Amino acid sequence: MRRPAAWALAVAIALAAFAAGGPAASGVPGVGAPAHLRVEAIDARTATWKVTGVSTGGKPTISADGKPVDATVTQPPDTDVVVVIDNDRSLGNGTVQLAGQAASQLMPGAAPSVRRLGVVATATAGATQESPLTSSAPEATAAIAGIQQSGDAATWDALDRAARMLRNSDAPSKRVVAFVAAADKLSRNTANSARSALRLSDARLDVVELPLGVDTVALDDMVSQLGGSVAPVGSDDQFAATAAALAKDYGSQFTATFPAPPGDADSVMLDLRAGRATAQAEAVRGAVQVGAAGVTPGANETGLVNRLLSNGLVHWLAVLLLALAVIGFVWSMLSLVVPDDDSLSRRLRAYDESVQEGEGDDEEDGPVGMATVPFLQRAVALTGEVADKRGLLENMETTLERANLPLRAAEAMFFVGVTAAISGLLLFSITKNPFVALFGTALAVMLPKTWLNIRVRRRQKKFVNQLPDMLALLAGTLKAGYSITQGFEAVSREIEDPMGRELRRVVTEHRLGRTLEDALDATSERMGSDDFAWTVMAIKIQREVGGNLAELLMTVANTMTQRERLRRDVASLTAEGRMSALILGLLPPALGLVMYFMNREYIMQLFTPGMGYVMIGAAGIAMAIGFAWMKKIITIEV
Repeated sequence: MRRPAAWALAVAIALAAFAAGGPAASGVPGVGAPAHLRVEAIDARTATWKVTGVSTGGKPTISADGKPVDATVTQPPDTDVVVVIDNDRSLGNGTVQLAGQAASQLMPGAAPSVRRLGVVATATAGATQESPLTSSAPEATAAIAGIQQSGDAATWDALDRAARMLRNSDAPSKRVVAFVAAADKLSRNTANSARSALRLSDARLDVVELPLGVDTVALDDMVSQLGGSVAPVGSDDQFAATAAALAKDYGSQFTATFPAPPGDADSVMLDLRAGRATAQAEAVRGAVQVGAAGVTPGANETGLVNRLLSNGLVHWLAVLLLALAVIGFVWSMLSLVVPDDDSLSRRLRAYDESVQEGEGDDEEDGPVGMATVPFLQRAVALTGEVADKRGLLENMETTLERANLPLRAAEAMFFVGVTAAISGLLLFSITKNPFVALFGTALAVMLPKTWLNIRVRRRQKKFVNQLPDMLALLAGTLKAGYSITQGFEAVSREIEDPMGRELRRVVTEHRLGRTLEDALDATSERMGSDDFAWTVMAIKIQREVGGNLAELLMTVANTMTQRERLRRDVASLTAEGRMSALILGLLPPALGLVMYFMNREYIMQLFTPGMGYVMIGAAGIAMAIGFAWMKKIITIEV
């Protein structure tokens, strides 16, 4: 069996295993997905504790520190819902209408356990109440149907108004469903004040977000602290499916009450189970805990880890890696038992007299590199072909050679591209912000290139600094009676790298038949050194017209020493200008980062579509012009 056949069989076995036992795909949480269990709040202030949440797998059972408790579970409780619909003028009218149609699935009588429904629009006269809490489905339907595109969104004001509508509600469960897509532009309230209003109303927040310009980070934090859910939708037609999932969740809410577990420990670990679904929460005695940030065990210490582990994209990346591992394992096992056409016997066939001419190995060994897995070799080869067509491969090879890195250009470009893609996917899965993901991807591409350029410049600078000493040593060997070739060989053994390495390469190439002048020219081009190129030119001229080469090399060495002294004088005189350019260039982003940690709501107003992006773009252009201007002033060629 040939190797491609073994690979095909391995892939087939792995895919069959995952098709039989892999997770079911679902684009919308709760739709076509297995039952789930979520704890949203814990009240442990009295002798009777209360746990509320969502369980689509039936009534849950509860254990406290591993011991079952006798809990009374009611499911579902009556629910009052306020729907917040984003009707910013930047959105398409179809988007607003589809959000309204999706909200109609939460009407009293249509959705299980929903008792009353209220409606708030984000952009009509700055977050107006379109309908108060009502049990009349026609009244709520008419209010939703009357919402049209109007003005700029005031999302935080709308959430604050929804919280005040629920403040006097006596319903056991209070929910705010926010269909949002546009950035907040007109709110007098901040995200913090809106969150405080919802907390005072004891309301949970369910966000259905179309991430066009909305502040997803603030909404995610709000849901994490209040309880509820976040459902990003990729297109308008997913609104309805997401609203159906929310309606199902509202019919699956539960309230469990049970006596406080005995003991003096400050916290108690609660384990909940409903069918195959499980959940774990940490209850603190004498406290009320709300949202994932409050009930998740160790949420404060491992918040980022929990967000990563709970993210669907990370789960699918883990499944993909597991599938690749299974494929690799199956392929390895098949390689042990199935004869391989690339085996030792096939390689020895070329030396067998019985083999006719032309029946030998029909494949050539590929180039040696870091990628030894056949799949990676094919991917690296494809990357090299694409880069070669675009004229990028030769430049990358030259840069890697100047940096003295034993890595092929195609391999470097492939691994950098894969790292950048994975970084972008992880950032997008964590932040849900495409701009952050694009910035991270660009950074993952630029950092290796920047590091490589720094390494090249350091090596070139050291090479140039060693040049006068090398010429002095070479002149000394010529005065002692050595030939020019013997002199280069002697100097290459005495001087440090990178000069020693490059001279040893010159000597080796000369021994293999290349002329000394061509080998030296290749070194000057490879290192990008004008000083070394002038040295090679001087050696060429002397060999053509004659003269004392030792004296000529000493003159060249003294000239280079004086030029280097002048360069350092210029560098010391322009140090203040360079430092000023560095400080002025780093000050705006550093100040923005400090303000982000001190007052995030204030600085995030800048990162909104419209005037915010215009101001950022203008500031970036002004900074680039100023930095280029200062660099031009302080750059003096010697």
